[in-house]
Amino acid sequence: VKITRSYKMEQKGEHKQERKLDHKPEHKTDLEEPHLTPQLKEHYELEAEVLRLLLELETRYREYYKLYMCEMKAQRVLIERIWLLTQRYLILISSEQGCRYPEVYTLSTEEAIVNEYEEKLEVLRTSNNTMKHVLLDISKQCKEFYAAYDRLDKGQETPFLLGDSHHRCIQYHKIMVVDIFNFLYAMVLKLKCYMHLLDPVNLESVEDYREVLQTEALAEEFEEYLTMRFVYCKCLQPMQTCPIFKLKCSHRNLANLKYVSRI
Repeated sequence: VKITRSYKMEQKGEHKQERKLDHKPEHKTDLEEPHLTPQLKEHYELEAEVLRLLLELETRYREYYKLYMCEMKAQRVLIERIWLLTQRYLILISSEQGCRYPEVYTLSTEEAIVNEYEEKLEVLRTSNNTMKHVLLDISKQCKEFYAAYDRLDKGQETPFLLGDSHHRCIQYHKIMVVDIFNFLYAMVLKLKCYMHLLDPVNLESVEDYREVLQTEALAEEFEEYLTMRFVYCKCLQPMQTCPIFKLKCSHRNLANLKYVSRI
């Protein structure tokens, strides 16, 4: 009798294990989501890739905006010094006509003014080239984003393509990527064009560049547009560790940009 009972217990245990083994594949098929076809799965993976590239561009544009504000602050200091040097140079060369021995005291003064003018102009050129090179690097990411966007199946009616109550459609953000880049790049090209017109004997060229810095500087409206509207989802943005965020400018000691020589 004991042998028969133990044999029945073993059979029950085997039946339980068989039921568990049979039940596992059924549970696995439920998690595989049979409605997700290979084409749709590939489309969702591509949407994730497009979203990743978009978030990277949001970060790069904000970083460039900080760089731009830093460079504009330094350029305003530089152009004021260049304006002063231009005035002094014009006064110097005009005074030579009425002076009996101009070479006695004007040669070293003129050389000092021209040297500092060229030095400030080179800093200005470097500033504009820095912004241009950063934008050209961003343009590579833009092209990568455009290529991934073009591979999307626009016939799929997904929230990513159509948008929902919390997110705009991806086409809206693609248009914003193009518009923001064109605006920023045109701004840098304009600064470079006016910079090439700067001349120590032409005070108007300096005043024109100073006016460009004042009128073409990015306004608060653009900052709001960049930080508030060009955002796919605020929940995907990295949280700031400090509520008070100050602009970290590479030109920390702006006073050094004002005076280099004794002129």
